[in-house]
Amino acid sequence: MKKIICSMLLGLMTTMSWASEKVWCVFDPLSTQGDISRRLHDIRLHAQNSQVQLKFKTFKNENEAIHAFDQKECSGLVASNFNTYRYNQFMGSTSGIGLIPNNRTARVFLQLFTNPNVEKRMIGSEYEVVGMIPVGTVYMIMNTQKIQKVSQLKNKTIGILVDNPPQLALAQSVGAKPVYVDFANAIDLFKQKKIDILGAPAYGVLPYNLKKEFGEATQVVNFPLAYFAVNIVIRPQGYPAGFGQNIRTWFVKNSHVLAAQAIQWENQLPAYYWADISAYEKQGYDALVMRIRNRFVASGYYDAYFVELIKRLRCLDEPKYIECRR
Repeated sequence: MKKIICSMLLGLMTTMSWASEKVWCVFDPLSTQGDISRRLHDIRLHAQNSQVQLKFKTFKNENEAIHAFDQKECSGLVASNFNTYRYNQFMGSTSGIGLIPNNRTARVFLQLFTNPNVEKRMIGSEYEVVGMIPVGTVYMIMNTQKIQKVSQLKNKTIGILVDNPPQLALAQSVGAKPVYVDFANAIDLFKQKKIDILGAPAYGVLPYNLKKEFGEATQVVNFPLAYFAVNIVIRPQGYPAGFGQNIRTWFVKNSHVLAAQAIQWENQLPAYYWADISAYEKQGYDALVMRIRNRFVASGYYDAYFVELIKRLRCLDEPKYIECRR
């Protein structure tokens, strides 16, 4: 009888431990009023199905959020796909140059989150990725004269992230001058004309009047360089079995809503900011980005399975893309 009672008490204590608060360190440049934080509240409600109560510790500076997670102040991290590469190569590769080309492909990728071949690559012994919030395609934002050719990028200063070898290689391949930036100072450096070109999603510049605050020559080149998303990483040891799959199921069910939000952000950027390039020059950009990307696939920097998966998804959406032609 004592064994039965002890077993019941142990089970109750275990259930109560799962129901206790789990803290996630969240990077949201707009703090708790930002769209990322609002989306996380929906996830928090869904997490209660697993008897997990989520609490968010929000940071406007991404490096501070990552540091707090690394110091185990939080059991979860919500940060950019560029800077969560260290925790999961497969999901970190979502930020790869020339890979996810648009929000449509990102939506289809989200729909595969419970596919066994995809899901097993999101789970590691120490870290597990439970979701990805799409933010949008990364474009070249310029405050210099109109650039219509790859050759015109020579000697221009381009903002790149620290510890991102593909971005450095891409800048060097066109003869540009790389300047290291992070999400905390990139916009200020661009406004101060310390960099000519900044890679960013439309969401990142929506709060600004580009021509008034950055200069009359400011334009957004309508060519995808990479994809910006927010990955959710946890230490699975602190969560009940099946928690990660439960959250990934939420992302599958809400993939259309999440992608539609990213599309809406891009559509909010006024048409007069966009600059199109010719089909001929676009082929040149595509070939250049493809060469750099493939170099880092061969070196093992980008996850090979992810690259092949996205290539298949892209060819379904964009059969005329350079790697899809027969």
